[in-house]
Amino acid sequence: MRLLCLHGHGTNSEILETQLAQLRGYLPADWEFDFLDGEMESKPATGIEDIFPGPYYSYHGVPIPEDVWRAYNFIMDVVQEEGPFDGVIGFSQGAQMAATIIAHEAMINPQADVFKFAVFLSAIMPFDMEAGSLKLTYDDDVDTLEAEYQGATNSQGSMTHNHLNWLNDCRATSVIAEWQGRRSRLPGLGRQSTDILLRYHPSIHGIQINIPTVHVYGLEDQYLHHARGLAGICDPKVSQVVTHEGTHQIPRDGRNLMRIAEAIQWAVDHSLFLN
Repeated sequence: MRLLCLHGHGTNSEILETQLAQLRGYLPADWEFDFLDGEMESKPATGIEDIFPGPYYSYHGVPIPEDVWRAYNFIMDVVQEEGPFDGVIGFSQGAQMAATIIAHEAMINPQADVFKFAVFLSAIMPFDMEAGSLKLTYDDDVDTLEAEYQGATNSQGSMTHNHLNWLNDCRATSVIAEWQGRRSRLPGLGRQSTDILLRYHPSIHGIQINIPTVHVYGLEDQYLHHARGLAGICDPKVSQVVTHEGTHQIPRDGRNLMRIAEAIQWAVDHSLFLN
């Protein structure tokens, strides 16, 4: 069993390997875990610098189309050149990129699964790569922000008009918040514009991922709505949810590690049956 492992924003593959070390003790010893660093060097995630040395990486920075597509193609190149992989494990941004790839590849080629199963740890909601983009126009001098829809390529749930309040739309709010948190603010430049991607949302898109999935998240995670949203676009007949009392992290206690390992083995068994 071979798994591709994708780390979170502002960390690296060695950090994820450390984070998964205890969980791997509950999984078969002959499973192979391949850890992939993101291409973009970045600032450390909150609290990481005090525990782990750098350098720190991300798969993408601000959620603009060219950055996310670059990350998408980078991961797919690894899958095609170094695969096949049976499954994927992603933490936070790594889970987001894994889910983005699985959903989009299923849309363009339903007969060819990139992975047979997926494990999403403290996931961030994936991007809809066919939904077009929002043009954000902002002026830091007067603190204003406007959003205009840029069009789509026939994505399910996409809109082709601009009467919606896109600043408050469920597909856009978390992306706008992420963009605002990571972008560089340069007062004095006047009005500027940039494009950002939209995310899937279960209230609009329905089931997008049909392979067996495991969703692990803490009930105190600040991104809880992301993890629950991702579970909401995965086929419930072949998915399991494992919750814990923690925050945006992988549990380290034996009881929860055993529950996660059992759910992963369940997903593997179902993937073998389906294939």
